[in-house]
Amino acid sequence: MIKIFLLMLTATTFVMIFASPSIAQAAVAINDQRATADYWTKKNSSGDNVFATAADLEMINLQIRQKSSGAIVDLAKYPEKVYKQWTENKITATMTLGGYQKAEVPALFKNGTALTEFSYTQAKKNCGLDELPAACEVRYALTTGRANLRLLPEEAGWFEEATDTHYDDLQATAIDPSEPLIVLVDSLDKQFVFVESRTYAGWIKTSALVFTDRATWLKYVAPQNYLTVIASRKTIPHGKAYFQMGSKVLLRAADLQKDGSWAICLPAADANGTVVEQGLNTPNDNGVVKGVLPCTENNIIRQAFRFLGEEYGWGGLDNSVDCSAFVQDVYRSVGIEIPRDTKKQEKSMPRSISLNGMNREQRLEILRKTKPGSLLFVPGHVMIYLGTDDKNEPIVIHSLSSYFTFEDGKTVKHYVRKILVSDLHFTNRNNVEMIDRITSIGNF
Repeated sequence: MIKIFLLMLTATTFVMIFASPSIAQAAVAINDQRATADYWTKKNSSGDNVFATAADLEMINLQIRQKSSGAIVDLAKYPEKVYKQWTENKITATMTLGGYQKAEVPALFKNGTALTEFSYTQAKKNCGLDELPAACEVRYALTTGRANLRLLPEEAGWFEEATDTHYDDLQATAIDPSEPLIVLVDSLDKQFVFVESRTYAGWIKTSALVFTDRATWLKYVAPQNYLTVIASRKTIPHGKAYFQMGSKVLLRAADLQKDGSWAICLPAADANGTVVEQGLNTPNDNGVVKGVLPCTENNIIRQAFRFLGEEYGWGGLDNSVDCSAFVQDVYRSVGIEIPRDTKKQEKSMPRSISLNGMNREQRLEILRKTKPGSLLFVPGHVMIYLGTDDKNEPIVIHSLSSYFTFEDGKTVKHYVRKILVSDLHFTNRNNVEMIDRITSIGNF
């Protein structure tokens, strides 16, 4: 995921102006026929050929896990007992993602006022690093609804601007319902627990979980019969659980019911906090598929376009996706599990072409030969490549936070905050076009 920071003043003074999101989107977004899935799938005549069977997917996902350096956790093989140094390292690594291992108070705002030393110290103290047990048996939990994973055990947001509500520095990611988690320790106030999910570690509200035994938990770690959510978002009726694309929902029966619905189960807690599995039915509509979608280039494109026009969601806030969650969700809907954050995604690609040191023409030559559905990486951002349009111009779809323009000595930052289609000619704060910032192309 990418967070756009304010430009730093240099010896040359400039004026920064903020454009409205609607104006910004109109300036960068493509809104003609190229902003449709049909345009791209029709251009890709072989795009419906399956490029990864079930056996291939196992190998691809194994390669990704091996290259990700622990960014994707094989939960079923997680040790049942962990020791103090293990837990301390995990918590400290999560703090470091936000720079919170440092003693100095960051220049952030909480509840509209400057973050105080007391608030900062208390949030860090709540991690309980000085009181970790020498060893602990891990616990097993499932999420009962969409929940936020935090870098510190603190619910209130920390922002760079007093009026901001979108870019919370404490937000790690959002976790879908029915997600299996490894629970290591409680926060000192017992309101949070430190967990590991498949692709992220962090603090989550205890009230968002239900604890269970390992056997029940394993059903969600490696489900045999399940639905995958293929809509950009879906709320399961009656259970009222909000899912993003790529989420898995456990099936109670392998086949459709007589009324044409799927029989599913969602984890919940009874009055005593004991896990119960709610038996519900959900329609067999175009929002779910049994198993995963066939792994084809055109399915990747179709899935990406299901997000078109939706809001940018930093770390899963605003019930949406940022750039790296967007590509992660699209790929998991066809069975490919990639890490959550951009740097780790780039590192874990089974096939990667570096563009570092190349000039514009060399980059264009490679892009024009790149297969649709590939990932284009720039520092802090990732995009899905669609192909070249009728003018041989490379086009992408991505979840974009903002971009910059420069005119008459003024630097203008445009907040877009949308999933959109664009070319690669919009610029960053240093007035460099996106095409010239691409570090690598990743695919499978």
